[in-house]
Amino acid sequence: MTKTVKQRLCGGTFFTLFLRARKPLHGANEYYTGNPEPYSEPIALFALSKVIVPDWKSIFVYADSTVSGNTSEYKTCKNEGGSIYPFGDDAALIAFGERIKESYPTALADMCKVIGLLVDTGSMKKDIRLVKELIALIEVDDSIGDSQPFYSLENGDTITKADLLKAKDICLQSFLLGVWYFAVTRSERNTFGKETINLWCPSTGGGKREYKGNLANLITRNITLTYCESFGESVDAEIVDEPLVDEPLTGDEPRSEEQSAEKEPAASNLTQQVINNNPTFFNFNISGNNNSFYNQVDTVNIKNGGQKDE
Repeated sequence: MTKTVKQRLCGGTFFTLFLRARKPLHGANEYYTGNPEPYSEPIALFALSKVIVPDWKSIFVYADSTVSGNTSEYKTCKNEGGSIYPFGDDAALIAFGERIKESYPTALADMCKVIGLLVDTGSMKKDIRLVKELIALIEVDDSIGDSQPFYSLENGDTITKADLLKAKDICLQSFLLGVWYFAVTRSERNTFGKETINLWCPSTGGGKREYKGNLANLITRNITLTYCESFGESVDAEIVDEPLVDEPLTGDEPRSEEQSAEKEPAASNLTQQVINNNPTFFNFNISGNNNSFYNQVDTVNIKNGGQKDE
């Protein structure tokens, strides 16, 4: 008899779907010829960590194997990502809750920047697919009650699961912020989604595990996205001299103590301009790891810039 897997929303399942909406990756060939990968999984998870704790310490002072391994383990819901990430830090999560409830515009501004840096909002409609997949996951996750509030309205108010499942006009950044907040602060730990990951990304006996889910197909209604516009200075992202290649979903090989040892950050002269052709977002300047990820943002405005998914 086939076991029915109850799909769950948690930090790892959110992150897995979020990665599917990234801008096109450079690929291994360009990486080995010296072109960095600005959209790697560690950079993406570090950016999302900064939405939780804006001054969270850089993860890139650790060995590459530690950063890649911990990122992969969080994505596959094996643990909370270790101490290099804030997901298992109760104080960090409490502070995130206070930020959402008392300083929502600043958290929203940071999520705007993360999406501007990483998410493909172009003609491939990866952003709409991401929203549909997350709405479908919220719908099928029966551990989330219909009255569960999500801080997913651009003014900082909440919307219940029941109303969210009926919504046709959604602000991308505030929606992702509210779902991310719920996913990382719910009482169940990240391991809650391990069976979901195994369903979506079946084992290949040690090879790369591809996503095989079909969540987006469960949402048949048209959804129109709107986008936030944040105003402030350009943004610096902390990366290392040799940006990390994504760790494939493979077996459970333990890392040695030597691999997990902390290393000194190398000096970096790398500066890369990441241009976003969507005028509602910033341009992002990625530079060496002596810089901080975010500068101060003063205001967030909302613009209707979405396109209907036919």
